[in-house]
Amino acid sequence: MTEKPNITALVAARMCHDLASPIGAIGNGVELVELTGKTLGQEGELVKASVNAAVAKLKLFRIAFGQFNADEILNAAEISAVQTAWNVTGRIHVDFIPKQLRKTDMKTCLLILQSIQVAMPQGAKVVVKIAEGRRIIHAIGPKVTFDEALWSALTHNQIAPYILPKHVQFAILQALELPLQLHHSATEMTVSF
Repeated sequence: MTEKPNITALVAARMCHDLASPIGAIGNGVELVELTGKTLGQEGELVKASVNAAVAKLKLFRIAFGQFNADEILNAAEISAVQTAWNVTGRIHVDFIPKQLRKTDMKTCLLILQSIQVAMPQGAKVVVKIAEGRRIIHAIGPKVTFDEALWSALTHNQIAPYILPKHVQFAILQALELPLQLHHSATEMTVSF
């Protein structure tokens, strides 16, 4: 029996694929200017930083919103590339401890990290590790702003509230129907699955 395609994941993959080429071309143009020995100036540096951030986000979106077979594995170099891409894009700094991870687990980790960004907008230091067969995402930062309705939908199989586009990761996590465990305080969050 053929598995029903995940239309949302396929659309996300297509968009990432189609955007990668023109964004990569801009990056190549910036690189060519640098190779000629010319300085980029403030405007060029802004373009370069924006291109790097866009390329990093596309890499993350391909995994976070894509569809994978359960047996697809990320090796240490690929995990390092995901970590680098994540750390280019925001205030949440992450350290992935595992040297090998299934793509489906990385997808879940990235969706959880996006959710933690909502709860910790001032930033955080995050460690992703595996212990006793569970993937654990532990974040420490200045402040946790906990939205009970969004997180309860994940941990208690409740109906999610109206989801805004900026919270789509919560809806995707809920659809994955994973047994998430959550602990939080004023300055820390731990999510495991």
